[in-house]
Amino acid sequence: MGKMHVRLALLCVVFLLGGSLAWGQLSPTFYDQTCPDVTSIIQEVLVQALQSDPRIGASLIRLHFHDCFVNGCDASILLDNSATIESEKEAAGNNNSARGFDVVDTMKSALESACPGVVSCADILTIASERSVFLSGGPSWTNLLGRRDSTTASRALANLSLPAPFETLDILRRKFTDVGLNNDTDLVALSGAHTFGRAQCRTFIDRLYDFNSTNLPDPTLNTTYLQTLQQLCPQGGNGSVLANLDPTTPDGFDNNYFSNLLTNDGLLQSDQELFSTPGADDTIALVSNFSANQTAFFESFVLSMIRMGNLSVLTGTSGEIRLNCSIVNVNLAGPSGGLCRIPSSKVLTGKMHVRLALLCAVFLLGGSLAWGQLSPTFYNQTCPNVTSIIQGVLAQALQSDPRIGASLIRLHFHDCFVNGCDASILLDNTATIESEKEAAANNNSARGFDVVDTMKRRLESACPGVVSCADILTIAAERSVFLSGGPSWTNLLGRRDSRNASRALANLTIPAPFETLDILRTKFTNVGLNNNTDLVALSGAHTFGRAQCRTFISRLYNFNGTNVPDPTLNTTYLQTLQQLCPQGGNGSVLANLDPTTPDVFDKNYFSNLLINDGLLQSDQELFSTPGAADTNALVRNFSANQTLFFENFVLSMIRMGNLSVLTGTSGEIRLNCSVVNGNLAGPSGGLVSSI
Repeated sequence: MGKMHVRLALLCVVFLLGGSLAWGQLSPTFYDQTCPDVTSIIQEVLVQALQSDPRIGASLIRLHFHDCFVNGCDASILLDNSATIESEKEAAGNNNSARGFDVVDTMKSALESACPGVVSCADILTIASERSVFLSGGPSWTNLLGRRDSTTASRALANLSLPAPFETLDILRRKFTDVGLNNDTDLVALSGAHTFGRAQCRTFIDRLYDFNSTNLPDPTLNTTYLQTLQQLCPQGGNGSVLANLDPTTPDGFDNNYFSNLLTNDGLLQSDQELFSTPGADDTIALVSNFSANQTAFFESFVLSMIRMGNLSVLTGTSGEIRLNCSIVNVNLAGPSGGLCRIPSSKVLTGKMHVRLALLCAVFLLGGSLAWGQLSPTFYNQTCPNVTSIIQGVLAQALQSDPRIGASLIRLHFHDCFVNGCDASILLDNTATIESEKEAAANNNSARGFDVVDTMKRRLESACPGVVSCADILTIAAERSVFLSGGPSWTNLLGRRDSRNASRALANLTIPAPFETLDILRTKFTNVGLNNNTDLVALSGAHTFGRAQCRTFISRLYNFNGTNVPDPTLNTTYLQTLQQLCPQGGNGSVLANLDPTTPDVFDKNYFSNLLINDGLLQSDQELFSTPGAADTNALVRNFSANQTLFFENFVLSMIRMGNLSVLTGTSGEIRLNCSVVNGNLAGPSGGLVSSI
């Protein structure tokens, strides 16, 4: 797709990064009036430096990484030793290794000449990192600016928190989690910065001769690559000799780093661990995906860079604007610097209207080709009241049926999991169509079709032949969440309707309430969703609605054919459910999916899982499956932080709503959601997805 300038990333950031309270002061236009040429000044210094030192870009981004991992992105890494400061430059991860300080000083000098006392050293590192990636062939993005500089440093914390080249995947995961990054996508994407630059022999020599004190090389190293490295780095040789982190394109920012890992050509142990650690299915999948799809890597890398750049930033009156990046300003520095941080974990509270989600969508969702035709303004001229018409019908339905919101979002889910979000679930049986309504997961269970029909009739009266049934499901799902107390977001619209359905595929792809975590993961992956965050976040829709006894009865009496209840069920909750659903009783009796707030969209679903009060096996599996550290951690995080859940839920809903959509001239706009248009339908519907 060529070089990607991800301008929309600046709008995604507050949404993605926990709604940091610093957002009000971090801004892409922060220096527009006070130092409008800040980026061009930094780039000019960088371009000149690259002419004589092709690895300087990689060195500068490493400074930014190592800065952000120690008390946040505050330029503490640039401070020299003083009577009160133990410089981070001498921490194990930086000593005789971190470089580029002279280039940063040159950038600062140029900026002080142009805009005295204005641009922080922390922002210089941020901009220099982005420009380094771009000038080396990678993506560019718009930086959020306005960071201020710390007045102290912590060598001790640097020794603890900086990821090391010889560390295992478990340790790397923990270090990423400890600073507020996630331990799969952020870890793998940011490790991709090792697609350019160099490493000293001393950082990987043990892999070549004495891995883990075995007196043998690391068995994961490709033998040919091992021989090459042993020639470069002989035992007892000069530990400062440099090796290319990416032996194929050492100065280009591309996806070859990941391709190298697939062939066991990762230079550092910490690199190869992402792909070669047994059981690390999530990082292995990301490595494989990024190796096959450079755009997916670039997009994830930009998001993770923005997320990292937002860690515990100083803004407003916190910290200072250093006049010299290596020295605290004498007139501002106190004994401890008096820093007042805004942790990245602090989030905006209350009802969240995530308008920026619409711009994040194409960036987050693999750059879908349908983006050019899916748009938040798709109906602005042809049916401007589409959302209010749908909400009016929904609000009326909720008065007599408080579970209808949950039922409508379930229709959207079950639609998108079968050949994408094309309203195929709404089609009735015909001579050529086997309706998905009669698939195992939908038969005598899926409901709300009458409400969708009412929405369609109202829209046909107001805007004949304009609004698709697929978009009705999309809008109805979002409004259902919002009217039940959850977040709202702006929908991307312009989907068209399928002319066929697939009951057989529905029977295979729709997640079932009795399935194990492994099966659920597979089903999410198979449709193009990720098998941890999307899985857990979207399962959170079970925070409202009901389920029939038949969907969980085996958990109560004969779990997995054992003639005993599911051992993960809370015994008190088990007794309650057994009273509601006796053996041999009516399988259609309804139980609340969330026994605490059954009609409210909140985080209580996750709190229930922590005490083994998940109603469905598929729910409790997220928390109680042995070894499922990733989903277990997400459940805990969402239970503790409702805003975090809401944000991830919105992202996953947008991602799901983008699955294999029909746009342009593909499909049709049905006049009746349950019937293909007679004048357009062919024998097989002739569907051509635009993805």
